[in-house]
Amino acid sequence: MDSQLLKKARAGNEEAFEQLMRPMESLIWRVCWHYLGQREAAEDCAQETMLRVWRGLSGYREDSTFESWVYRIAANQCLDLLRKQKREKSVPLEPLREQGFDPPDAGPGTEIRVLAREEQRRLREALAGLPEEQRDALVLTQLEGWSYERTAGVLGVTEGTVKSRVSRGKERLKELLGLDRALPEQSAASRELSVAKVVQKNRRGRKEARP
Repeated sequence: MDSQLLKKARAGNEEAFEQLMRPMESLIWRVCWHYLGQREAAEDCAQETMLRVWRGLSGYREDSTFESWVYRIAANQCLDLLRKQKREKSVPLEPLREQGFDPPDAGPGTEIRVLAREEQRRLREALAGLPEEQRDALVLTQLEGWSYERTAGVLGVTEGTVKSRVSRGKERLKELLGLDRALPEQSAASRELSVAKVVQKNRRGRKEARP
């Protein structure tokens, strides 16, 4: 982070703020997408995050990395929106195929897409219900694809702590989602869909086991 840009931005220089935030824009967008899963909601959340960062610059004490501080604002903004949606009993989601997350063709395609969207919703709700430290570790390593080293630097903890939080977070997610096997290690784009498939398989197995 450029300390001079930060100083100018704190003094109200909008151009300096734009330059300061340019490297953060992609991170903010992806965090909002991972939490919300809807383009319009993610865009609104990203814009509100930028406003919160602008308004809160004077409160940034530099005892953590700027990246970590911005990430925390974005995550909190997402959680605020999710809580609001829950109160309104509405969690809007666009079809995942519009965002490049279309499940592979197998069986009745429409049914699979509907199930995938439903499981994505459940996954995001479960993720939002995790303790903050576990949620952060999972979002950054499993969805953002960051290394344990980079995640540890941003969160201000050791790599061992990050690994522990990821492990505990995965176990808690399995409990919340009713899974009986570990979350798969895959690419960021396919990881969420794999969870949906596992949930679908477990659900089918439970139905077949009923007398």
